[in-house]
Amino acid sequence: MSENPHLKGDRKTEVFREDEENNSSPFYVPLKCLEITDNNKQHIDVDVIIEERFDLFVNNVHITTFFVSPNELRELALGFLVCEGFIEPDTKIDEIIIEDYSISCKIDISTPELEELKHIIRCGSTSYRKDNVRHVNSDMQFTPDAIIHAVNQLKELGKVWHLTGGAHTSMVCDELGEVLFFCEDVGRACSVDKVVGKALMSGTDLSKCALVTTGRLASTMVSKAVNAGFALAASKGATVHEAVKLARENGITLVAFVRGRNLYVYAGEERILR
Repeated sequence: MSENPHLKGDRKTEVFREDEENNSSPFYVPLKCLEITDNNKQHIDVDVIIEERFDLFVNNVHITTFFVSPNELRELALGFLVCEGFIEPDTKIDEIIIEDYSISCKIDISTPELEELKHIIRCGSTSYRKDNVRHVNSDMQFTPDAIIHAVNQLKELGKVWHLTGGAHTSMVCDELGEVLFFCEDVGRACSVDKVVGKALMSGTDLSKCALVTTGRLASTMVSKAVNAGFALAASKGATVHEAVKLARENGITLVAFVRGRNLYVYAGEERILR
């Protein structure tokens, strides 16, 4: 595999779910709450997911503010910059520094170019991005069984979701639906950014992979998948008209409502093997 262009120096490649053993910050905290049912009430112990604020800077320019689970922050930064179209998946990042509640990146992009990027507001947060997204060029194909197998693993592997009910999950899967990388986060978009960053740090070619994630496949989620270069994006949830249009225009296969033995293919049906 070619040398990893994203970080200088030696860095141990993340292994699937290895982060569970090594997180310096917890995903959740134990709390007490009052449970009320039809015929009873009692205080019980529960696990509540953590959400913290981190600011992202590129070349000392403030790019966005994340409200995020406080782990895998380097992966988050890299994945966000790729998914939002700031950089290509193979762009070299000189360094990513986590300090206090800031994530600072150094990349080969001019400050004026950063400041001229379009400012948008969505889903309660602000960010900057280019007006255009990439076009997906991939000859990968997937069987319905592989897609169903991948989606079924979202709940099976979502440890934090099982404990708290408050985590979103995203996975990078191969053409057989096997999980290559998995991330959970309090935010749906951040779970995608993190799993993309994790896969890219390992040198994975995302054009040969599928993005499988929880929740609705909105246009913002599909644009992330396109910019990262995925051949296919799938979810158990619904999609929206703008996402379907985006998928059709940019060459990604879009699959939603993957439930039981059924699924809906909204775009790129030529990649689905019969």
